[in-house]
Amino acid sequence: MPCLQLKFKPAAALLMLAALILFNYCGQTNSSPDKAGPGEKEEHTSEQVSLSPEAMTMAGIKIMTLAPQPLQPELLVPAEVVLNPRAYYRLTARVPGRVEELLVYQGDRVRPGQVVARLFSLPFLESLTELRLAAERLEKLTRLQSPQQEAARAMLDSARGKLRLLGLANKEIDALQSRPSDSSLYEILSPAAGQVVATSVYPGDTLEAGAVLMEIASFDRVWIEGRVQEKDQALVSVGQQATARSGAYPAEEFTGRVTFISPVLDTATRTLKVRVEAANPVGRLKPGMYVDLALSLPARTILAVPEEAVVEINGRKTVFIQQAPGIFVSREIKTGPPVKGWLPVISGLDSGQEFVAAGAFMLKAELLKHTLGEGEHHHD
Repeated sequence: MPCLQLKFKPAAALLMLAALILFNYCGQTNSSPDKAGPGEKEEHTSEQVSLSPEAMTMAGIKIMTLAPQPLQPELLVPAEVVLNPRAYYRLTARVPGRVEELLVYQGDRVRPGQVVARLFSLPFLESLTELRLAAERLEKLTRLQSPQQEAARAMLDSARGKLRLLGLANKEIDALQSRPSDSSLYEILSPAAGQVVATSVYPGDTLEAGAVLMEIASFDRVWIEGRVQEKDQALVSVGQQATARSGAYPAEEFTGRVTFISPVLDTATRTLKVRVEAANPVGRLKPGMYVDLALSLPARTILAVPEEAVVEINGRKTVFIQQAPGIFVSREIKTGPPVKGWLPVISGLDSGQEFVAAGAFMLKAELLKHTLGEGEHHHD
């Protein structure tokens, strides 16, 4: 048996050597020196698009020279519209009583001094009776030239003071003295112009002093609260001009100024709250809406291209350069945040260089069609 093993070992070695030579030969014939290896990066050259003069006209191709543009950059921050507490009123009953008349309801608009409800109130009726009796007594003693006029005047002042404690102004107290005797209901007036946001009572309800009757708000000016990132807090200041934009009204802008910057940073979000008070004359902005808040930064003159000149190809921002008449090549660039239709150029284009300012989308479509055609050819 040992002699048999020695006899076959050289044959096995010869077979293995032949297989190794054949494997190396096949590997050389199948590999292509033109293609990149598994770990190598394939070289890319700028793709080009050729267009006839007629096609350029149809595509709306316009050439522009890169030059500095006077722009006013903006700091964009997320924001929310909130109620302006200076124009928000919660009307309460200053006296206990029963709701006899409710004159406005949710959604109704009111004007300053408008009567919105009337209550029957015994404390008010007692004070009103005391006022009228004191006024009549003073008038009578004055006609008689009585020495008790001063005492009667003091009683009248005391009665007026009690009514002031019930929330009545001097003008209202003056008017009460001339009312008919059957007008004895306590009137609740609107403190300002606005809209009834909510009503909490119905006619016939019995109220305690301090009970809420309704809420009135004015939406002519609203607060917009934005969140500025910690790194951008040096760009914000009180009095700074701001513009709010809403997706609900893309064609409208709501302008205002920064009125407050929080002295405390939110440690959870690393943001700083800023407040802008903006005009809202027709009530477009509603509390609870999310808006984009643009804080105006100092004007600068910087290299910039129109937004429509930049297209995205394979995830890269790209412009087109005209190498020769009708011959365009793509060029990757880096840009800053958009500023009112312009994109600041950080790199990729130099001042004085020409680029396609309009029609870039059509060039992109032609380029992608050419690339797709090559891909299908290779696939076949």
